[in-house]
Amino acid sequence: MHEINSRRLSHVVALAEEGSFARAAGRVHLSQPALSRSIQALEDELGMKLFDRAARGVALTAAGRLLVERARRVLFETRCMFRDVELLKAHELGEVKIGLGPYAAVVLLPDLLVEFSLRFPKIKVLIQLSEGDELIQKLREERVDFVVTDRRVPPVAPDLALHRLPRHEGGWFARPDHPLLARGLVPLSALREFPLVSVSLPGFMKDALHRLLKYRAHEEIPLQVECNDVAVLKEVVARTDAVLFATASAVRRDLEGQRLARIPLTHPPKLSLEFALVSLAERTHSPAASAALALAEEVMDNANTAARGLM
Repeated sequence: MHEINSRRLSHVVALAEEGSFARAAGRVHLSQPALSRSIQALEDELGMKLFDRAARGVALTAAGRLLVERARRVLFETRCMFRDVELLKAHELGEVKIGLGPYAAVVLLPDLLVEFSLRFPKIKVLIQLSEGDELIQKLREERVDFVVTDRRVPPVAPDLALHRLPRHEGGWFARPDHPLLARGLVPLSALREFPLVSVSLPGFMKDALHRLLKYRAHEEIPLQVECNDVAVLKEVVARTDAVLFATASAVRRDLEGQRLARIPLTHPPKLSLEFALVSLAERTHSPAASAALALAEEVMDNANTAARGLM
């Protein structure tokens, strides 16, 4: 198998286009003898003449014409490749694929997309919304670059890298004129009088709800609506007597706009979600993915800080 580097191919193309060793040598910044040796070495390696030498210059042989035609394509693709690498480094080319769990999605979107598009307008962003286990599977299949989900969802495994984010404090929320809010402080058991809506609950959250609301182990939690789009759940809560558990960061704009209100509990348990940025261990992120990871952490932190003042 012949191994011909791009520098030697550029010598052949230059000689073919200039028709003279002297002019071609000047073009590729070599001495004329050095260029002659480069061409001769290539001809020796191929076992065929590429140029016929004459007093007035050089002319391509049939083999030379074939090689020059292909060499031009190779050199063009090589230039394009290095140009694309530079564009990637400068965030002018590429895409990033992000997997989000339901609570992470409502905290991050649309702020993450807006800010990313302002900072990196040439980068394509693909968002996949799903449950934690499915997101981890997509990550392992390299269908997403990284995942933002509750840190208790991904298993502890050597192929996964977790970057923990600060806790997001949670609570129970309803519309401002909900009957529960007219009572003042209410016990946690009072929530059982009204419909519950929720995302699909992983095992650890089901166990926590069973304990908090004092359901027996064999009892199913009676969810009226189960939907992984938290924005839809918030709309249901704003227009019905349903109640919702969420992080304050997920409902901060609804609290500010007085579409939702926190239900005051007599002995409120400490409830929170612990998010994490999850990626494949020992993998180098693309520049776009690295930028998106940093921005996702920034947006999550900003939302959490803003929400603390509302709790």
